[in-house]
Amino acid sequence: MRTFYIFKIKEEYAILTKDNPYHLFRLFLYIYNLEESEMENGIDLFTKISDVFNMKRIDIDIFKKYQDNYFYTKFKNVHKINNIYKKEDSTLVLHKRFLQLKSSVVNPVFIQDLEDISNLFFCDFINKDYFWLDNLISFT
Repeated sequence: MRTFYIFKIKEEYAILTKDNPYHLFRLFLYIYNLEESEMENGIDLFTKISDVFNMKRIDIDIFKKYQDNYFYTKFKNVHKINNIYKKEDSTLVLHKRFLQLKSSVVNPVFIQDLEDISNLFFCDFINKDYFWLDNLISFT
């Protein structure tokens, strides 16, 4: 099971790091690993780099798309697909400043639902994996 944290990067930082996302990943990894005593500085840095999500719009769009799907469930800001035929178990949790996507497959269905949002940066801190969503879409 992979866990991706999805950040909406502010335009000016996206332009600076689009060609070299490693630096952005290292910055988020640094913030992710901060001690509690350093958290205030980390939050300031995080809010300078990342933008807020329109949670209500994302929540409604995903619900409308999957509401009739037998494999879909929703509770508050948590969307879940458990497709036994495709062996996909994916959970998307919506937060104001980031999204959390846990999935048992390489290409979860929820990624397609985020394609319209610009400057999305995915980080898997455990597996040290990161990518821009628009690079993934253009690659496939």
